Amino acid sequence: MEGTPWFAPFVYAGFVLVVLFALFGIFLVIHRRWRRLRQVAQDASAQRATEAFTTAASQPHSPALLTVTRREFGAATLSTGRFTLLEELGRGGMGVVWRARDSVLGRQVAIKQLLPLSGGSPDVQETMRARMLREARAAAQLAHRNAVTVHDVLLDQGSVLIVMELVKAVTLNKTVECEGPLPPARVAAIGLDMLDVLAEAHGLGIIHRDVKPANVLVQKDRSIKLADFGIARFEGDPTLTEAGAIIGTPAYMAPEQIRGLDSSPATDLWGLGVTLFYAVEGLSAFGRPSPTAAMAAVLTDPPLSPQRARSPLGPLLMSLLTKDPSDRPTAAQLRSELSQLTRSI
Repeated sequence: MEGTPWFAPFVYAGFVLVVLFALFGIFLVIHRRWRRLRQVAQDASAQRATEAFTTAASQPHSPALLTVTRREFGAATLSTGRFTLLEELGRGGMGVVWRARDSVLGRQVAIKQLLPLSGGSPDVQETMRARMLREARAAAQLAHRNAVTVHDVLLDQGSVLIVMELVKAVTLNKTVECEGPLPPARVAAIGLDMLDVLAEAHGLGIIHRDVKPANVLVQKDRSIKLADFGIARFEGDPTLTEAGAIIGTPAYMAPEQIRGLDSSPATDLWGLGVTLFYAVEGLSAFGRPSPTAAMAAVLTDPPLSPQRARSPLGPLLMSLLTKDPSDRPTAAQLRSELSQLTRSI
């Protein structure tokens, strides 16, 4: 155009470039802020999952049980005086276990009080109680020599109580702590007993979902009983679990559990594998300093390599700890392998 300076197009192009760079800079700032907010949300979600494991036992629960002191044992009663509390046997994220006396049948029993997640609305708490009652009653259907027998399921002052046989035994984790890593042949025998009771439960449609050394009770004759079927659920039933809640112990949970996917018999076989790994090696295959780190290891890291488990036990354990449930051996395959191990090792 006549009268327009020769450098005008360059000035215009420079102005456009400045505008574009400014817009790009604004985009980068917004993108970085969005990524930061997303990371904060993910960290908060991971923290909530961790707190479900690390703080549940410290939350306030039913005063009928938790206000009892040692001096009061023998005086506190439950269910209209039928059960007299004698001592606390242990507690964890899902409940408190007591030794108690059944005045009606004249015998001592173990009573587990299931603890719903705290802080929920009355409707959520009622939903949790309904779920716990249903699952405890499902566990009561299981009758097997290697399972802790459930005598009764009660609702007492808002708490779900599972009345079980009192087993005089030591947990597998305490056994390993006292005796050290167990011989491969003994571990294979323990695996066979666990597999038998799990197969029986799976035949009823019940998935344990929390197979770990603390739930394996070792008796004086070295036979075992698998405990804590009270948090199992029927396979395929709709779960009433509060959204986002995770049930289990991080280092012994299967990858599909951590991802919130459906549990299956293969989930319990993962728990069996990681439990036997601990028994023969003396340490967890995915043990980490924190629950979050343990969950991350289960999802992304290979298990530790067996050092004490000789072939073929070592490779068998590794096959049980495959991330994909469909790649794990079946119960029938596992029974055949373990049976041979008990004879050949």
